[in-house]
Amino acid sequence: MGEPHDERVAVFDADGRAVGGMPRDEAKRSGLAVGAINLLLVSARGEVLLQQRPADKENGGRWDKSVGGHVDAGEGFDAAAQREAGEELFGDGGSARVQLASDGVDFERRLATGDLGRSVVFRREALQLNLRDVRLVPGGGVRNVVYHVASYLGRTDVPLEDFRPPKAEIAALRYAAPQEVDALLLAGGLAPNMAFLWLTHARALLALASRRP
Repeated sequence: MGEPHDERVAVFDADGRAVGGMPRDEAKRSGLAVGAINLLLVSARGEVLLQQRPADKENGGRWDKSVGGHVDAGEGFDAAAQREAGEELFGDGGSARVQLASDGVDFERRLATGDLGRSVVFRREALQLNLRDVRLVPGGGVRNVVYHVASYLGRTDVPLEDFRPPKAEIAALRYAAPQEVDALLLAGGLAPNMAFLWLTHARALLALASRRP
């Protein structure tokens, strides 16, 4: 299954104001900024959860962030992050196993009281406007898209076999040690966006691995 071209995603002006929704393909060609979320998760072992893109998707065959997706028309970034994490990791956009903290204090509380062997806990790290993303399209060639991106960092110790990723969207999941992620980066095995995220957020992400309130 290819990309869902008829999905309506949120588009924004350069200052971050929502200006409506468009089908995904049209939005990417519009020149307006498309809303997106990225989530990076790390385990207590310091391993990063990566997903592999299916061959018929953009960036096909490459390893990508733990969760990524577009903001639907009329949806906020945080709501999109919760929905996408539920859909991509547990097959349920409303899964109670997905916990988005409201702030740093709430994040620490959830780490202290939650069962990370069954759930994912994360917080927003950054909102960046007007990022230019290079996407490798199936069959060759590249597509340049402007995004407003909310990035989230978090923790999970859920075993791989307990995740329920949609097969049409995710070819595989793996936990990778930092040196493995570095090797994938150098070998061109990371999606371009994931390479940027890793270089930008690796230190803050890995600091969460041993976090104990």
